[in-house]
Amino acid sequence: MRPLIPLSMMAWMATLSAKDCIPPTAFEPRVQGARVTAPLQPAHVNPQAPSITGWTGLDGGSVFFPEPFDGGAGIWKGSDGREYKIIESPHEDPCLPPVLQDAGARLKLYTVIDHDRGINVCERTGYRTQNPAECSPDAGDFYQGKAVIMPGCWLPDGGFHDGGGGAPCFTASCTTGAVGVCAHWGYLPNQEWDGGPPLARLFQACVRAARADYNGDGESFTCQGTYVDFVDGYGIQTQDTFNGELPPLLFEAAWSEQGALPFGVTPSGEGCVRPRYAPAPLSKIRGAPGAWLKASYDCQQPGDAGTPLKDYFDGGVPFLLLTQTWRNKYCVTGTQPGDELRTHCPACTGEPLGPRTCHGAGCASTPLP
Repeated sequence: MRPLIPLSMMAWMATLSAKDCIPPTAFEPRVQGARVTAPLQPAHVNPQAPSITGWTGLDGGSVFFPEPFDGGAGIWKGSDGREYKIIESPHEDPCLPPVLQDAGARLKLYTVIDHDRGINVCERTGYRTQNPAECSPDAGDFYQGKAVIMPGCWLPDGGFHDGGGGAPCFTASCTTGAVGVCAHWGYLPNQEWDGGPPLARLFQACVRAARADYNGDGESFTCQGTYVDFVDGYGIQTQDTFNGELPPLLFEAAWSEQGALPFGVTPSGEGCVRPRYAPAPLSKIRGAPGAWLKASYDCQQPGDAGTPLKDYFDGGVPFLLLTQTWRNKYCVTGTQPGDELRTHCPACTGEPLGPRTCHGAGCASTPLP
């Protein structure tokens, strides 16, 4: 999942913080190098995004702004009734995929401050890169405390409103939120151009996929720190093979704006998705409304497993994004037979390829259900 030039901005893994489980383009991407002192891993360590915005209001809920954003700094009232000060950063995101940059697209960065408390809502969070020399300016802490502003808003029931008509709204997302990372990856819903990719649709599909919102109802089935590779049919994000230096990724799902689609197949030929974590509550994964898919750890991409994912788009298949992941581990409370399985997100010391080790518990390799 590398873009068309330097940065492979499709890898995302962050410091793990959950408490329940201690579980068709003519361009070629440039090979990325890992730090000499670090274990072999994707060139950039970027946050997975179960959260839509990466921050919440005082009540713990997601906040959006029920008015149009005019691009200026000022005080804005959030959906939680509180006031927030939005300040434009002097720098734009320097690492958009080149197909976007070549078209003149730009992504401004902002600071969002809870006006009453004087607190940056994105404080101590930021999209991380391990290879800042590939992106100017030095991006080591470049995104720390920064936010992006995108038109439209995500509602508690998982629905999306584009902010048009008589009900304008916009979203302020930390660079660690799903909205923030999808904008950073190049899916900018407010910057479409004639003959260009359908960025508004790609943006919505990306937010679903980044959160593993399989059912399109707002429920996330992923963990902060999971590596997922995105591929689209427009050359914005391309398949990552790591030059064979890392274990191969496994097909996960096809995505539209509504959620996951039954493009994968089980050995018996059923349409399916492969969940990111095992054992996931398979019975809860239904797919996008009307999709009628099966959640299965035997789910594979159709046809030859070695087929480049872009070939499916070249064949005109009707979806917007494909994702693939490694087979992710899960955690148990102990090492004795019958010890309870913990299926929530691990808060672990973690290995480069995702949550592997757990405080006070062990990682399981038990056969999948």
